[in-house]
This record gives sequence, C-alpha cells and structure tokens, in this order.
Amino acid sequence: MIKDLFQLAGKHKPQFIQGTVLYVISSLFAATLNFFLYLIIKELFENSIDIQKAVQFFVGIALCMLLQGVFLYWANSLTQIASSRMIGDLRLRLGNHIRKLPMGFFKTNQVGDLNGLVSDDIKHIEPILSLVYPRTVGAIAIPFFIAAFLVFIHGRLTLATMSGVPIAILIYANSQKLLKNLTELQKISLVEANSRTIEYIQGMATIKSFNQTGSRFQKLEKALDGYKKANLDMVTQLVTPSIVFSLVLELGFVVILFVGLYILFGGKLTVPIFLLFLILGLRVYEPLFSLFQFSAQTRIMDAALARVLNVLNTPSLPEPECEQQLNSFDIEFKNVSFSYENAPVLEDISFKVPERSVTALVGPSGSGKTTITNLVARFWDVNSGEIFIGGVNIKDMKTDELLSNISMVFQDVYLFNDSILNNIKFGKSDATFEEAIASAKAAQCHEFIVKLPKGYETVIGEGGATLSGGEKQRIAIARAILKDAPIVLLDEATASVDPENEILIQKAIDLLVESKTLIIIAHQLSTITKADQILVIDEGKIVAQGKHDELITNTDGLYRRLWNSRQQARSWKISARATLVCSQ
Repeated sequence: MIKDLFQLAGKHKPQFIQGTVLYVISSLFAATLNFFLYLIIKELFENSIDIQKAVQFFVGIALCMLLQGVFLYWANSLTQIASSRMIGDLRLRLGNHIRKLPMGFFKTNQVGDLNGLVSDDIKHIEPILSLVYPRTVGAIAIPFFIAAFLVFIHGRLTLATMSGVPIAILIYANSQKLLKNLTELQKISLVEANSRTIEYIQGMATIKSFNQTGSRFQKLEKALDGYKKANLDMVTQLVTPSIVFSLVLELGFVVILFVGLYILFGGKLTVPIFLLFLILGLRVYEPLFSLFQFSAQTRIMDAALARVLNVLNTPSLPEPECEQQLNSFDIEFKNVSFSYENAPVLEDISFKVPERSVTALVGPSGSGKTTITNLVARFWDVNSGEIFIGGVNIKDMKTDELLSNISMVFQDVYLFNDSILNNIKFGKSDATFEEAIASAKAAQCHEFIVKLPKGYETVIGEGGATLSGGEKQRIAIARAILKDAPIVLLDEATASVDPENEILIQKAIDLLVESKTLIIIAHQLSTITKADQILVIDEGKIVAQGKHDELITNTDGLYRRLWNSRQQARSWKISARATLVCSQ
C-alpha cells in the first residue's frame, strides 16, 4: 500500500521521504528515553544517585522529549501538507482520467461504484500518509531501537523478550489475508447497497406505482442485509486472531519473567537489569498491539487505494501529442466496424456527410444509430476502419479539440443541480448573460424561464427534476445554440413530448442547425423528409441510402415499411372500451 502511494506521490515524493527519515529520528529519541530509565534504576540500586546526577538525568530526558517533539512536529508538517496536496492532485487526476475513459467503462460499472470511488475511496486514502503511515513507522522503529538497546544490556534476555514476536508476526500476516477478503466483500456489498439505494430513489415513481416501496423492494432490502452482514463479519471473524495475537505477545512477558528469574538465580543477572527488561518488555509490545488494532482500518484504506489504482490503470482513449486544426467540417465513415463486449454493433459502415448538410439516421431500435453519433464524438474507438472530420482522422485530434466542434442534444436530457443560467452556459462558461438569454429565446424557453420564481437564477434540482420533459429539451437546445459548434449530433427530441412542446422544440432545432453539419437520429420520419440524405440502418449495416422521395418509392424497402408503420400508428385511437382501434 505504502509503495503504491509513493508511486502516486509524484512531485510530493521527496517530502514523504524526508518525513520518513524524521519519523525514524523521532522514534530514536523516544527509545533513547529508556536509556535514561536504565541509568536511573542502576543508580537507585547502587544507592549512588545525588542531586547533580538527578538534574543531569532530568535534563537528558527533557532534551530527548523536546527533540522527539520537534522531529515529530517537523515530520507531521511535511507529510500532512504533502498528503493534502497529493490527495488534491489525485482527485484532479482521477477526475481527468475518468473523463477520458471510453463510455464502455461507465456501462460496466454501477453508479454506486463510481460514486463510492470518487467520494468514499478518496476519503479513505487521505489518512494513509498523514495518520497510518506515521503510526506504522513508529510501531516498527520504536521496538527495533529498544531491542537494539537491550541487546547491548543482555543478549540472552533480549532473545527471550523478542521470542513471541515472530509468532505474532505470522498470526498478523494470516489475519491480513482474512481481513483482505473481508474488506473486499464489505466494499462489494457497500457498492451494491449504494447502487440499489440510488436506484430506489431515482425509480421512486415506478416503485410507488407498482406498490413496491419499503420492504417490498426486495433488491434494496437484500443489498442492505448483505452490507450489514459484511460489516458484522469484519467484526466477528477478527475476534479470534486479535485475541491470539494479544495472548502471544503477553506470553512474551511471561517468558521474560521465567527466563529472567532463571538467569537471576543463576547469578548471571542483576536485579536492576531484570526490572529494566520487565518494564521495557511492555514498551516493545505496545506499538505492536496498536499495529494490529488499526489493521482493519488499514485494510479498508488499502482496498480503496487498489480500486482507485485500478481505475487509473484502465486505458484511456489515446491522445495525439500535436493538435490538429480543422478547416472544414464534413464527416466521413470509412469501413467502420464496432463491437461492444464482443457483440457486433456496426459492420463495415461507410458514408459521407457533406459540410452544412442534414443527414438523418433511421432504423429499428438497436440497429446502431446512436452508436454512430457516439463514435463521431469518440465516446468509443472503432474496432476497425476510420472516421474523418474535415479530412482529419478523429484519433489524430485531442479529445477536447474534437468535442469543442460538436454539440450534442440527447433524447434523455441531463441537467445539473444548478441555476438555469449555468445549465445554459455549460458548454460556454464565459458567455454573457445577454448571450444566454438570446440562446434561450432562440430555443423557445425564455418565456417559461422568466415566469419561474428566480428566473434564470432558479435552481432546477438534480437532473432538472423540477422541469417538464419538453422544458428540459428546450434548455438543452439553448445550451447547444449557445455553444455554436459547427457539428450538431441530435437524437430527435420530439419523439415523446406533447404537440405544443413538439412545435416549440422543432422551431428551436431549426435555429440550432442553421449552417451546421447535422446528423439526426429520426424517430418521427415526418420531420426528416427534407433531409439532404437519409441512411437506413438495420442490424449494424446501411441497407438503403438516399432522399425521402427516393426511399419511399421502394415498396419492399425497410424505410417504406417504417414510414407505413408510423402513418398507421398515428391513426390509432382509444375506443370507449379502452381498446385501440384503427380509424382507417
């Protein structure tokens, strides 16, 4: 664990090395106090102590304690400041790395796991170098220095004093294997409990509608029970190793007593030295006791560090060293294939999107339409083939540069728990208030915003919880209008809104895409009849390509079938008996 942290320390590593040296020096002065204890006991038994010697002992003890405090303070200052800075850098590094990971990472990791990673795990790592590391250095250095001192006093009795330590170390090592398994299970259960809790809260409307609240939501109840059991196991299963560890060390004191008495009665040991070993034997064992006591906390920290390192070691999308400037914004897919978890999604796709044109993607659900837009934004890298923007392979562009040229409007809009103004300015934080208002007016959302209690400063809740679906869509479009990127990827936003919002959103989209290179995923085919080209996608392949008038004439084509199905669906209505009938 410490080795991994030192590797993460980077530019802060010299401070930690200095801190380690200072902790060792502090421990040396702490152990030196025992030398004065030996001298005092010796003088007392020899009845030769006087005021002058007492003052000398007092000055020596005070000086050792002062130097111990000074070096300890110096070490703590270095390590705690360096630790705080390192953790701050680690948070930024982790956040920046997560941002560069392919979207597959977020598909395979639960929300609770990611939430725990960036909050709980970092919080657990923080005390390692500022708290655990100093205690560990002290727990090792102080017994070592005391044992080294005792060797010079009496070698055989020192061996007796340290006789229980190897056995205790074996018990400690075995308990750490058990503890490692328990902490991993505890973290897995915590992630599951967090994920189910988030799921429970976010899905409350659905849960209530099916009367699955409280204990009826068995997934949550099971996850919380699992977390409780994991925590109980960490306590109960470590009781026996803890007791045995303590007994072995305490038996070491008994060994000192018996061996010391044997040597004492043999006339080869003086009483002062015997008393010294009895006193210092406890001083040797005390740091080792504390080492075991905070081992559970250490293992939790170690597991947290391992998870953070695992994410940091997850390969991000490769970045080029040099930036590429785009002079045009046409898009080309050239023999692109893509698979997700070994399941083919796109197969040998090739097409061109001319600059400032509208290309619509249509096809059944799961045919690969959204994947195409995600690949343009390089949320994933293709398995084979190439994607070009303005003649430049997107792999040769820095991610920030690529995304600065793209605006995306998703069907499932996510707004942040912030003011409406900041949500609109999300893609252009330096925009003026007047520019934000102009974008809101263009997106047909200014009127409802000014009616809110605080207007543009109204905080809209996590995910935009206080707004309707149509209102969220229009704010998302305002955000994209303000960014004013030359390429727009649009997952058609009018598929599941009421007619009034549909008209407003369509007007906003018309303003958004003026003079842009647009790829639109069409759900309502009537909205893309004027598109410059339509790509019909089925099972990851382009099965037809052309304009609406050309594709509709093919009576056996997929586009014609989709068009007829949509037209027929619009003619369905609810009868008096609440059954669907066709009006045709």
